[in-house]
Amino acid sequence: ANHPDRAQAVWLRWTLLYPRPGEPEADVWVMVFDPDGGGNRALKQPHPVVVADYRTDPWSARIGNTAIDDVRAHGELAGAHWDLAIAPGREAAVKLLTDRAYRAKFPTAKTQVRHPLARFDGAVALGDTRLALDGWTGSVNHNWGRKHTPAYAFGQVCGFDGQPSSSLEIVTARAALGPVRLPAATLFVLRHAGREIAVRSVPAARHTRGEYQPFRWMFGGRVDGVEVRGEITARTGDVIGLTYTDTDGGTKYCYNSALADCRVTLSGNGIDAELTATRRAMFEILTDERNRDVHLLA
Repeated sequence: ANHPDRAQAVWLRWTLLYPRPGEPEADVWVMVFDPDGGGNRALKQPHPVVVADYRTDPWSARIGNTAIDDVRAHGELAGAHWDLAIAPGREAAVKLLTDRAYRAKFPTAKTQVRHPLARFDGAVALGDTRLALDGWTGSVNHNWGRKHTPAYAFGQVCGFDGQPSSSLEIVTARAALGPVRLPAATLFVLRHAGREIAVRSVPAARHTRGEYQPFRWMFGGRVDGVEVRGEITARTGDVIGLTYTDTDGGTKYCYNSALADCRVTLSGNGIDAELTATRRAMFEILTDERNRDVHLLA
């Protein structure tokens, strides 16, 4: 969730991991972005899986004294506490894959945005950083699968500047078949002015492109006669570094900014528009490589 006007954001996660080898673990993550105020902070609190409960009907996740569902997120940990009311919007869930891909074994990691334009109200405190949420916009996402994608860039915009009902989900990912990493594929779902422009399959991704590095991402593609060109960038000071345990028991590094800038232009087939999001886009990179310019906060 992002502040409507200032460079502030919160990111909460409930994760369940069964690595091979390694012990299963349920983790609660709290990240607050406030680089111009109290500073960026992050906390990861491991729990035994016996205190975790994940349900699909009604959808919810609970770990210890923390929980999330479609209308509330709350919890208390050593050094952090939060209580947020979530008001889902009327928008349909965003599926970044085809229905067939969700049912198939490949890709091994799935993602879906349950509520792409939700409203958040309440408070989050982590250490000395305290944020009051009053009409912040964000999303409720659900990710699952048998393995992590080996390397990817993920982006999200929940409302562009002056276009609060427009949204973007995008990923440039390198999946793997066994030890072999496949060429990168770029998938995206862009909603604007009552239209959905989407590429959800690897075969369709032959008409898209995406190249990223810390912390700039150039992407584009042609879909149903519409040319899409975009860029997402983040300042180093707006990035939080995290350590992930991989599904094979190894270590990966996640670099995430909820305060990135995004610019997208659309042209062709009756549409001509430029969309911008100023310090309110999410930009995440998962990699094997440690970035020495970003501190690991959790």
